[in-house]
Amino acid sequence: MGVRVRGWKGAWWVFINYRGQRKARRIGEGAAGKKAAEQVAVKIQARLVDGDRSPLEPPAEPAPVFQDYARRWVAETIAPHRKPRTEEFYRRVLELHALPAFGLLPLDQITRAGVRAFIAAKAAAKLSRFTVRNLVATLRAVLNQAVEDGLLASNPATKFGRYLHHREDPRAHVTALTAAEVARVLAAVERWYPEYDELVALLFLTGVREGEAFGLQWGDLDVVGGFLEVRRTVDFRPGRFLVGTPKSGRTRRVDVPVPLMKRLTALQSVREAEAVVQGRAPSSWLFPALTNPAKPMNASWFRKHVWYPLLPKAGIRRIRIHDARHTYATLLLQAGEPIVYVKEQLGHSSIQVTVDLYGHLIPGANRAAVDRLARAIDEARPHPDATSAQPQDRRQRGHGAEVRDVS
Repeated sequence: MGVRVRGWKGAWWVFINYRGQRKARRIGEGAAGKKAAEQVAVKIQARLVDGDRSPLEPPAEPAPVFQDYARRWVAETIAPHRKPRTEEFYRRVLELHALPAFGLLPLDQITRAGVRAFIAAKAAAKLSRFTVRNLVATLRAVLNQAVEDGLLASNPATKFGRYLHHREDPRAHVTALTAAEVARVLAAVERWYPEYDELVALLFLTGVREGEAFGLQWGDLDVVGGFLEVRRTVDFRPGRFLVGTPKSGRTRRVDVPVPLMKRLTALQSVREAEAVVQGRAPSSWLFPALTNPAKPMNASWFRKHVWYPLLPKAGIRRIRIHDARHTYATLLLQAGEPIVYVKEQLGHSSIQVTVDLYGHLIPGANRAAVDRLARAIDEARPHPDATSAQPQDRRQRGHGAEVRDVS
């Protein structure tokens, strides 16, 4: 009886020879494949010693193809436990990227070489390293589950970090307007799109994300306290309307400027009056859809029909709605507000996120640092006693210098 591990055809295999019966099982490639093959060989050896002949028997059924298993993984592992937006993210990654590459392959025919080629193809298509990293992370998660289910001995999508780990500067994606430019945008929306005046002002004056802005309901406003509560985020997908928790997973309070709060209160009165005239219940959403007030406004519609047409009318370059959030944080910090306050207003998960994005904008931060350094060095220098002898004339200094009588 023998169970051996051997490299063959670019992979590591387990070869079994037991009482005249022979069987070979391909395990994987590279160092990870060798290690997995050695572990499998030990287990098979132990089972044969115990009289278990199942390692010599053909599998009960072939491994499922990747597309069937991946879709079942989303339905059973992701959908019941994660946010709808997260589920939608995984579905899109699989349908647009992973399934075209691996969809019809049985799980046990997905190789490290295939994954490496997949990464190279996505890089050649000019996808960012961040995007490719997400694609491989999704593929790895699916195949990890296959390992746990006993369908694979090892995961061929692991340990590709050297191809993927490249930290992009988060500041590269920060675009912010000046206070004067914001004023131009607000003047333009008041002139050209007055029905969206409060919405655009809210984006610039509270820094809420666009999904959070469209997810606001009248019950989220605290007029007396002067703040709003971000409790949900909304999004539209083809045939679906998604409501989820904020990105941080928790509710937060955001201070609202007094003039804006007064405008929102007045807007609520107008909306209630319109509902009475139209013979319907008032919408609970601050910014409802035009055709169906029972639903919030679709951000994609707003972006196409209001936001992007508005910018050239204000003489502003094309920026994203999310850049109103960057503008809010930038102007607060440039006004000298504490970065901790900005972090709380934005709802970042940690102060490090805020510092990474906006720390370079804190006025005088670098100047204060170098001033402190110079002061510390100056304080450490020895200062001569006022009563001690003063240094000699420069001509009298030096080793072995001759003092000349010039009288």
